[in-house]
Amino acid sequence: MRLNDLDLNKLHTFFAVAEHQGITRAAARLGLTRAAVSQSVSTLEAALNVRLFHRIGKRMSLTNEGRLLHARLRDYQAQLQQTLDAIVNEERTVRGVVRIGLFLGFSRLRLSGLLARFTGRYPEARVKLLYAPHSELNAHLLNDRVDFVFSLSPQHEGGAKIRSSRLLRQELVLAGAQQFFKRPFGIDDLKRMPVIDYYQSDPLIHRWVRHHYRVKPPDLRVTVWAATTDLVLELLLNRAGIGVLPRDLADPFVKRRRLFIVDTGRPELSDFIWLNELMPTFPNPLLDAFRAVVHEEFSPA
Repeated sequence: MRLNDLDLNKLHTFFAVAEHQGITRAAARLGLTRAAVSQSVSTLEAALNVRLFHRIGKRMSLTNEGRLLHARLRDYQAQLQQTLDAIVNEERTVRGVVRIGLFLGFSRLRLSGLLARFTGRYPEARVKLLYAPHSELNAHLLNDRVDFVFSLSPQHEGGAKIRSSRLLRQELVLAGAQQFFKRPFGIDDLKRMPVIDYYQSDPLIHRWVRHHYRVKPPDLRVTVWAATTDLVLELLLNRAGIGVLPRDLADPFVKRRRLFIVDTGRPELSDFIWLNELMPTFPNPLLDAFRAVVHEEFSPA
């Protein structure tokens, strides 16, 4: 006799009769008729070719085989309940790895504060980072290589349910050491300056020029394509040139007069940082916890 050949519902009925010591109370517990319960037990005995109960009048008592089967089923149910309790507790525990995709220029200074808060609050959680160009981040998200993507734009994909949350607005300023700004600054001065930028495929300095001067960007002398905000900041502090930075990263060094900001009289260029994720199918405490900490760390736009 193999387990797959048995009707597990009949095992369940047998267990109820054994637990409640009779067909009447077992039938009431199971919501079945007495005849259905009696028939189920008799069918199970026939399938096993073993008598499970002694029947004396209306009384039923377990045979040796019935006691063995009852004991094993009780152990099985106890272990199953422990497993279910463990699963439920596991689901309620913030534990596991959060996979984060970030655009290459995302500030390590901002990221370090976020990760410190998250891992400090949830010590059983782990974080795995993946840096990639914007063009690749959407594919990583759709292919389940990352759980969240920090991006400069919301992501939309036909047929995919992506949730995009705008985290913060950041002003972008042109900054550098004082040696580069010794007189009123204009676009002709910019042509002579060494420029630190991010990506050759999409120069941020060109966006800054178009925003402030309403002209096509001239040929500029970009000396380093640094890719990351933090490297641009370090290069500016080391007087390697001028470059565009988020204002909140530049301000502490402006206060110490290590950096200066160009003021053209126009509102500053700005962009937004977004958090993109696939719409969850089931509740996930780990991802819910990380999302909550992200929104705590970054002020809503």
